[in-house]
Amino acid sequence: MTDAVRASAADPVPAGLSGRQHEREVFDGHLRGVRESRGGAVVLLGEAGAGKTALLDRCASTAAAGARLLRCTGVQSEASLPYAGLQVLLRGTLDRVRSLPERQLTALRGAITPDDVPAGDRFLVGAATLGLLDELAEERPVVVLVDDAHWLDLETVDALLFAARRLGRGRVAMVIAAHEDAAAFDGAQGLPMLHLGPLTDEEGTALLAARAPGLHAAVSSRILGLAQGNPLAMVELVGALTAAQRDGSEPLDAREIAVLPASWRVRRIFDERIRALLAPTRLLLTIAAADDTGDVALLVAAGERVGAAAGDLGPAEAAGLVRVSGRRLVFRHPLARAAAYQGAVLAERTAAHRALAEAAAAADDMGRRAWHLAAATVGYDDEVAAELERSAELFRSRGGRAAVAAAYRRAARLTEDQEARSLRLAAAAAAAAEAGQVELAGMLADEAGPVSSPPAVARLASVRAALEQEQGRPESARLLLVEATCEVTAHRPAMGASLLFECAAMAWEAPDPVAAARHTRARVAGLDFGEHPVHRGAAGVLDMLAGDLVGGAAAVREFADYVVRTRHERSLTDQVRLHGWDVLLGEYRTVHDEAVALERECRVEGAVGVLPRVLLRLARLRLFLGRHRDAYTTAVEGLEIACDTGQRHLATMFSGVLAVLAALDGKQPGATEGPEGTDGPGGEDLLGRGSAGQPGQDLCPDVVPSPFWLTRAHGLLDLGLGRYDRALQHFAALTGGPHRHLMVSVHSLPDQVEAAMRTERAAEAGPAAESFARWTGATGTAWARAVELRCRALLTADAATAEEFYERALAAHEGDGRPFEEARTRLLYGEWLRRTKRRADAREALTVALKSFERMSAAAWANRARAELRAVGVAPAVSAAGAALVDRLTVQELRVVRLAATGLSNRDIGARLFLSPRTVGYHLSNAYPKLGVTSRAALGALDLG
Repeated sequence: MTDAVRASAADPVPAGLSGRQHEREVFDGHLRGVRESRGGAVVLLGEAGAGKTALLDRCASTAAAGARLLRCTGVQSEASLPYAGLQVLLRGTLDRVRSLPERQLTALRGAITPDDVPAGDRFLVGAATLGLLDELAEERPVVVLVDDAHWLDLETVDALLFAARRLGRGRVAMVIAAHEDAAAFDGAQGLPMLHLGPLTDEEGTALLAARAPGLHAAVSSRILGLAQGNPLAMVELVGALTAAQRDGSEPLDAREIAVLPASWRVRRIFDERIRALLAPTRLLLTIAAADDTGDVALLVAAGERVGAAAGDLGPAEAAGLVRVSGRRLVFRHPLARAAAYQGAVLAERTAAHRALAEAAAAADDMGRRAWHLAAATVGYDDEVAAELERSAELFRSRGGRAAVAAAYRRAARLTEDQEARSLRLAAAAAAAAEAGQVELAGMLADEAGPVSSPPAVARLASVRAALEQEQGRPESARLLLVEATCEVTAHRPAMGASLLFECAAMAWEAPDPVAAARHTRARVAGLDFGEHPVHRGAAGVLDMLAGDLVGGAAAVREFADYVVRTRHERSLTDQVRLHGWDVLLGEYRTVHDEAVALERECRVEGAVGVLPRVLLRLARLRLFLGRHRDAYTTAVEGLEIACDTGQRHLATMFSGVLAVLAALDGKQPGATEGPEGTDGPGGEDLLGRGSAGQPGQDLCPDVVPSPFWLTRAHGLLDLGLGRYDRALQHFAALTGGPHRHLMVSVHSLPDQVEAAMRTERAAEAGPAAESFARWTGATGTAWARAVELRCRALLTADAATAEEFYERALAAHEGDGRPFEEARTRLLYGEWLRRTKRRADAREALTVALKSFERMSAAAWANRARAELRAVGVAPAVSAAGAALVDRLTVQELRVVRLAATGLSNRDIGARLFLSPRTVGYHLSNAYPKLGVTSRAALGALDLG
């Protein structure tokens, strides 16, 4: 045993805790809180040797009395195995599951039990992890400790972060420790963080004095300089000194590695200790370092295959490199593990992986077997590549998108045939894109190089287009897809039709949709897509964008009927992708009802990754339908999940909806605080950071609304506040400038008419009104007809004709499902009546409009109605803030209360909203006094909007 190990055993304060008083106090409070149902998660960041593991060890010993401890450590060599970390963390806990929803339980079993192979959304595993932790906490508090999280597989990271952000008011405490440069934990994505910086010279001197009494001052100073504030480096460097070096009689220069960081100096010391061991012990350490399970039985089984025995672990324990407790082996420090693996020669690492592959096969863990075989292979090997490909599909069935990418990538490295290699790289790129690994997906797509097979061409084009779209370049994405469509369609018409559909979607978001649609149509004009319905739908969308409203509308309507008719024949992901294009026809209520059914199916299946797309559709539809409060709650939830699942492009769209809602309520789009310090209906700011704990903005701190939605929001705010010149500029940009978007443009045309007439610029109002009339004629919806009549009323100078148009518009509004537009028509009619001196009629119209605007949280328009009423001699009272019951609730409370009113249990509500049952109970207990009730039984009698 070295001096350093003896000192560690004698010293009551481990090196990693020296100078960490603040952090110790933070974690003590964290662990006290979990016993008082004030759980939560903390991310601990620092360099190797900074003391992360020591702090986790202290948490473990502090929590030992009365709490259940769950712990795992990331291992670099198994960072590509899906849920490898979760398997270690949660093994032995599934037998405690009593009431997890069936789909969550199935997903969790598939994640941590290798012989189960369910299909499932990878974020559903996170929801299931949350549910399991909450169940375990019903017996006693649960403390989850994760070390070296930067080496965890992405699927485990996703699951843990998803659960960590939703722990809420429960009895689960989680601490996740990672290297300070870990990209996955950059900004902690909505979680509180602690950074372990270097020790001060004063703290370092105290540590050295405790570890090496009598250390010469000059030597102490040299050690401090070498260690650079790293406590482990201080301990290991001083422990490696000879007695003569400690008292200063022998120089340190011969042992100095001045050009290396402190952590590498420590690695060098561990390397030296390992090299001093006999070959069987070294090989056992290499095997242990290559395995993440820490299972001594597995280690011994693998060791026997290379001639090592269990007794060969003894020297490694004596050297302070590992410790064995029961059936678990743990490395003393991550740097010791790194030294054991990276310090081994290639032949030793290869032998270790082959031994682990054989042991995994004996345990029927074929995914691990394939991965260890690949790690043991040098050069090309078609058989191992094929086995890796099979394991990739196994990982896919278990929701491991990142693992799929890693397996296909490794399989490609082992493949000599160029075309087969490119196909595997294309598959890897697609999986990486699905996993949110944007940079990796782009690199893999580039590495695949030119491909000739239609499936590879189509797959790579889709991946590259998705990456371009995510980076805000939809036109570049469209051009990629157009070229791929032309290349693929002659060989695979159905595949070409699917690519054309993607082209149409990108044209929809292009800076100039009209030009994009026309270019696409011209490029594919001579291609034969057969009679595929998807082609007809894509062609209809392109025609509408290009200006052929009548012909395009007919094709889109036919396609929408086909999608609904055949929805049970396709996956949920494809249903979401193909659904909703009849929104181009203004059929908002129909599309909304179908989207509600899709949302319900996403929640039942736990399709968390797909759900944000459906929520975005619902948020927009509810905005269009004048259901502003519902649009707000839907958009806030969607923003949170989109950020949580790394779908930043969708997050910008949700932010756009929230910006428009802010503008309608008289607030500056994107502002973090509204009038009187209150923003949303429940007091949250418009990016979801309210008292309900919505982390949307914290998860995506730099998310900004998409340009066309933000432009519309500014236009609506100016229109509501009577700044008509500025409003007209915004609406003109939407209908003819760089921020065009078909539906946003269509909705902005009547606004442009109103703003132009208010500024006496009828020449600009007329064309906008005619454009809207053409769209109305092509789609034939009642609400559009009513708004068209309102525009005509604004344009006419003849009083009798104007009144006729207003009356016809109000008649057309009846039952059209657009209360906001109807209220706007009444407001404009009331203003017109006031100007024609018909004060009593004006008072009636304006009073009805005011009540409607107040119900819809449209403060800007309500203020306009009040101003008009005062002009006719009425002094309307300003409605009390929070007059509606639901306005007293936070967004999360409102969602929970609405579900509770239907009779669902806390557990069922938690499964729907991806919250723990305890968090659901917390929100209910907060909501009851706000609503004036004492139990869920009374909720059914309330008007909850």
